[in-house]
Amino acid sequence: MMRQYLEIKEQYKDCIVFFRLGDFYEMFFEDAKIASSELQLTLTGRACGLSERAPMCGVPYHSYETYAAKLIKRGYKVAICEQTEDPKLTKDIVKREIVRVITPGTVIEGCMLEEEKNNYICSVYLTENKTGICFADISTGELSVTVLEDEKNKANVVCELAKFTPTEVVSNAALNKYKGVYVYIRDKLGCALDVFEEDTYSESDSILSIERVFEKSVVDLGISGNTEIILALGRLIGYLEVTQKASLNRLRSINFYDENQHMLLDLVARYNLELTSTMRTNSRKGSLLGVLDDTKTAMGKRLLKNYIEKPLVNSAIITKRLNAVSELSSDIIRLDNIRESLSKIYDLERMITRVVCKTILPKELVSLCETLMVLPEIKEQCANFKCSYLKEVYNEIDTLTDVSDLIIEAINPKANTLKDGNVIKKGYNYILDDYRDILHNVQDRLLDIETREREATGIKTLKTGYNKIFGYYIEITNMYKSQVPETYIRKQTLTNAERYINAELKDIENKMLDASTKVTTLEADLYNAVRDKVASYLDRIQKTATAIAKLDVFASLSSVANKNNYVCPTINANGVINIKEGRH
Repeated sequence: MMRQYLEIKEQYKDCIVFFRLGDFYEMFFEDAKIASSELQLTLTGRACGLSERAPMCGVPYHSYETYAAKLIKRGYKVAICEQTEDPKLTKDIVKREIVRVITPGTVIEGCMLEEEKNNYICSVYLTENKTGICFADISTGELSVTVLEDEKNKANVVCELAKFTPTEVVSNAALNKYKGVYVYIRDKLGCALDVFEEDTYSESDSILSIERVFEKSVVDLGISGNTEIILALGRLIGYLEVTQKASLNRLRSINFYDENQHMLLDLVARYNLELTSTMRTNSRKGSLLGVLDDTKTAMGKRLLKNYIEKPLVNSAIITKRLNAVSELSSDIIRLDNIRESLSKIYDLERMITRVVCKTILPKELVSLCETLMVLPEIKEQCANFKCSYLKEVYNEIDTLTDVSDLIIEAINPKANTLKDGNVIKKGYNYILDDYRDILHNVQDRLLDIETREREATGIKTLKTGYNKIFGYYIEITNMYKSQVPETYIRKQTLTNAERYINAELKDIENKMLDASTKVTTLEADLYNAVRDKVASYLDRIQKTATAIAKLDVFASLSSVANKNNYVCPTINANGVINIKEGRH
């Protein structure tokens, strides 16, 4: 087993390997020393065939996320090594392999993420005159790309990084030549950084990767001819596929943006404007975001933060947004109703990501269903809007009743995890119901056997029972030994009694063992089928989530405007700022 561990660790030298042993993830040698120090775990040892015992510590597999999150925040990568076969079905060492590498920019677990901000991973490809740059949040499926191509493009790279504040950056080796960018990433962002040699970049290979993931040509995706973007995106895809060990179905489209769409704000301006945090305490409270954020959903919180960090410079789009806020703020009753409904919405974007990545728990699927069931009332509340932005929101909200109906029909609303069982609702699958019936009615059958055998043998103290070691049995005290039928087979000897089994009890035992295994397997298969069916509705759910986020932002701004008596400005493009009775 230790040989197996060392072979796996050799392939993932830069990671702390969580090595699955039964109900624990164990760490060994240097990994164990690091983890015990960072996580305050007791460091023990294990004989491993070497002259000294291997340093070792571990965490329970069902709560590993909390421990992994702490290591990720401290800048480590965590490789999850799972048992890939059932230990009961093999006489040899259980097969194990790395199923996922968790890095700061590839986290999708809710407990490791801050709901009010995106978790971006950035890929940069720098050349002398151009820089291709892309930002992805794999927890929400967002992917934005741009190209910077003027004499100031290295300074603008820093500005772009400041807009998105990624938690992880991958780059080509040219980064080492541009100290301003390198120092900002290392010292200011404080994020994880992976630098790849130039000979690992290939435009043709990148194009193949991009077209395979998005199932469209680079021409249709709008990035044909943009070599730097293609190389940056190709590297990002390769990195994500290596770490996630799964398809990148969550990335569905590319947002190609022009840096000139947004106001160019350097680091000093961002700092002094206190857009999302204050200068004195670095807290959200007291910043512009802290003043304007009265959103009800996690998706709305993230979108409002993005709006504030990327101020628009197009007066037509600004006016379009202002019209939406004006219409909502003028209809207070409808605004209150919408905000009340929005308060019932969970994080649709990150939930559907866990569905697609096959990591969502049954209880989370129930929460997803509860959110979907609110959509019809929100859709109804959004009918008959007049401004174009709110009409778009209305049209983009899908009530998704077919998806919620599927979950309602299949999943027990009190379901927790597959291990706990009772996930699939009674009546959804008749085969599963039959197996459950065998398991649930066994006590009645045992009592029936007990009554019949007492009458047949004349032994009044005869009783049936069960224990985990010996299974089902008929127990007869020693004073009635002489009356035991020849058809009984001795199973266990006690001080004052003997335990037996007969053909009928053996048959029940076999059925019970078979039913128990079949219930576990069938329930998992049915749950996975429901989960995968929900995943097939990704595009519809994502479109709806985006619309809900917009509605939440406009509703939040409308509520704040009403509370603070804000006035809607008239936007012009002639360079004149005319403020009357302004407040700061």
